[in-house]
Amino acid sequence: MGPRSPARGAGIGNIKGARDRMGSTAVMEYWGRQFAELVDDLVCVCRDGRLTWINPAGTRLLNDGTTGGQPDLSGMAFRDLVHEDYRDIVDLGLGLLADDGGKMPLLLTTLAGRVVEVELAVTRVAPPDGVPGPSDAVLIHARDVTDRARAVASLMESEHRYRNMVEMSLNLVFVVQDNRMVVVNAAARDLLGGDDPDALRGAPFIDLIHDDYRPIVDLGLDALAGESDVLPLKLRGRDGRVHDVETRVIPFGRDAFMVEGRDISERMRSAEALREREARLQGVLDTVVDGIVTADERGIIQTFNPAAERLFGRRKDEVLGRNLSILMPSRFAAYHDSHMRNYHAGRQGWAFGKARELEGLHSSGRVFPIELSLAEMRVGKARMYTGVIRDITARKQAEAAQKRYNEELEARVRERTEELRALSRQNESILESAGDGIVALDMNGRITVANPAAAQMLGWPVAQLTGMDATAVFRYGPAEGRRAGRPLPVRAALRRGVFHERTDLTLMRRDGSEFAAEYTSAPIEDHDAGGTGAVVLFRDVSERRKAEDRLRVAATVFETTAEGIAVCDRAGSITTANPAFRAIVRRRAEDVAGTDLGTVLACADDEVAAMLGALDDGGHWETERWSTRADGTQYAARIACSAVPEAEGPVRQFVAVINDITERKRAEERIRYQASYDALTGLPNRALFLDRLEHAVAAARRQKYTLGLMFIDLDGFKAVNDTLGHEAGDQLLKGAGQRLRACVRESDTVARLGGDEFTVIMEGVEGRTGAAVVAQRVIDTLEIPFDLDGRPGHVSASIGIALLPEDAADSEELLRNADTAMYAAKSQGKANYQFFTAAELAG
Repeated sequence: MGPRSPARGAGIGNIKGARDRMGSTAVMEYWGRQFAELVDDLVCVCRDGRLTWINPAGTRLLNDGTTGGQPDLSGMAFRDLVHEDYRDIVDLGLGLLADDGGKMPLLLTTLAGRVVEVELAVTRVAPPDGVPGPSDAVLIHARDVTDRARAVASLMESEHRYRNMVEMSLNLVFVVQDNRMVVVNAAARDLLGGDDPDALRGAPFIDLIHDDYRPIVDLGLDALAGESDVLPLKLRGRDGRVHDVETRVIPFGRDAFMVEGRDISERMRSAEALREREARLQGVLDTVVDGIVTADERGIIQTFNPAAERLFGRRKDEVLGRNLSILMPSRFAAYHDSHMRNYHAGRQGWAFGKARELEGLHSSGRVFPIELSLAEMRVGKARMYTGVIRDITARKQAEAAQKRYNEELEARVRERTEELRALSRQNESILESAGDGIVALDMNGRITVANPAAAQMLGWPVAQLTGMDATAVFRYGPAEGRRAGRPLPVRAALRRGVFHERTDLTLMRRDGSEFAAEYTSAPIEDHDAGGTGAVVLFRDVSERRKAEDRLRVAATVFETTAEGIAVCDRAGSITTANPAFRAIVRRRAEDVAGTDLGTVLACADDEVAAMLGALDDGGHWETERWSTRADGTQYAARIACSAVPEAEGPVRQFVAVINDITERKRAEERIRYQASYDALTGLPNRALFLDRLEHAVAAARRQKYTLGLMFIDLDGFKAVNDTLGHEAGDQLLKGAGQRLRACVRESDTVARLGGDEFTVIMEGVEGRTGAAVVAQRVIDTLEIPFDLDGRPGHVSASIGIALLPEDAADSEELLRNADTAMYAAKSQGKANYQFFTAAELAG
């Protein structure tokens, strides 16, 4: 073993003492050994192939890491520590390895037989002071690289697995370096490769991008790699098919990027189909007559259809997000929330699928009767409730009128009963002439008197009826359900003294046929003897019932339909109009009746004459037009007029049906605007620009004037976008569009083609001189710094100018030549304008 380590804290005096006792070479050897004992690698000295000294780290390595009971390795042959596969190298001599001067890999074997991979360096040791000749001692430095070798192997295995994962991924994976695809996985090759999938490898990535999306990719994959969200693109395969893809760009080394994409074409088609179904459903909800309101389990309103808006006098945006209680009178609203909580807790049930009569609250404060049907559905774990609401004001009014009628009829029956009691046989002729069926019964329920009308309605001879049991004559008709064919409880009613007030029921004739009847029974009383029987009064109301049903349906439709309906006389004067009509034109009932339809709809005289003429000729007239209400507001209406047919003679009246189509018309206008204008700057987009350029070229040819086209590219915009952010870039583009509009005439067209590219169409420009003035004005204006939320944004403009007919024959050539001139301006140092020349075309 070597000399012992100096004690911690040894001073300068110890070093001087050691130097005095030993020569300079011995001192260097002494301190070299001290340092060698501190390193973690194996360091040893061999003479004649045997160990003369080894450091502690080497001892631990060869003793498999243990520290206690270290063996004395001095004198051991270094060859015995070398793995047998490498002993031939050591047998050549350690001195030769030292002369080689490099590092070499070697396998050592520990005392326990474990193989250790090391990186070995051998150095000759200089002879001691005063000893001539070369040294036969060598210094061996071995570094354990077993773990590093394993890490390299693991890394290679991981890379292999990674390549397999990329190849087997269901997503599209490209590795793009220097804008060319160097790796294309199987999914991408199958989708986009066509007949020759290997043709994608090495091809420019831009070749796969659809024309509409190339401006995005032209920004550079480094710009797209900064996007945190997925980027939608359209890729065009080598077979020409277009695929919608969600992509993400990931930096992958210098000038290299990994592009991962997912084919969402089918999902896009499914989403479009879902939107169409939702639109159709919404159309149904918007056109139904009944109000439909949907609320969540807290009672918060989620949907509110147009019929509900009309029903409650509230706008949709006014009620969404509010509690259902705003649609109820206070006596219902007070306990509505507690009812819902009790229902959710299982302490109270609700009647779903059944109609209930309740009351609603109009925004004006008016309370009106409604019929409510409830349905419950689940959306995930949440509950949703849908209510179908119908205004039954008209029905309630009809029921009240019917009740009054019943009361009047009952009064008449009572009066008639009193008369019958005093009548004698001399008054039987009155019974025989009566149109109502009249039957008198004794206390046993036997018929004592029956008039001809009763006999005719029941299908019995008058003479045969007298003396018959009333239960054999009065039977329920088939329409009465389970009671069909059964006798009316006449006898039981007489015993209990129970008589019918006016009752609607179906009676069966003798032959089994039935008829609708109003049925009333009343007692026959004698002041002295008390009750002596009863009188039954009934009449056939089948035809009246049918007429009332028809009138009720027609009145309900007229009053509740969402379409405006007005009935007019032959001259076009309104005789009556439903609430929907008055709501559309925003006039009161008294302001509509007697007013000319053309005046209400703001029609011109010739339009009214055309309408009346069409009604006389074909009985129908229809149009769509914008009208002005009495309050000055504009609305779009679909108007359909139909003549009411007469049995004879000319048309005496006609019906006008009006639908408010304002929202549809405005939606159509919005769609047209969005298709033609850039959403960011409000300037015409590429489509509208190309259309206007075609018209301008045609006009210039007809009128033989010069047409100028400027192609403008903002220099430095990418730097603003990259340093200040996309929002600042958008601000700059908006400001640039406003400045460009201020630089040109009102008749000129400024358009944004995409990115930072703009164009200006100059009609009737005064040749190159006039175009140059405008171009210089644009350059000067755009060089003024933009204020981007307190930060300056600096850009300049490179402008290319082409003139027609001087530089081009048609719009396509004019645009192409202006673009070519713009690139010439950029090559001249930017912030300048260049006119197109034939030399540029040749270049």
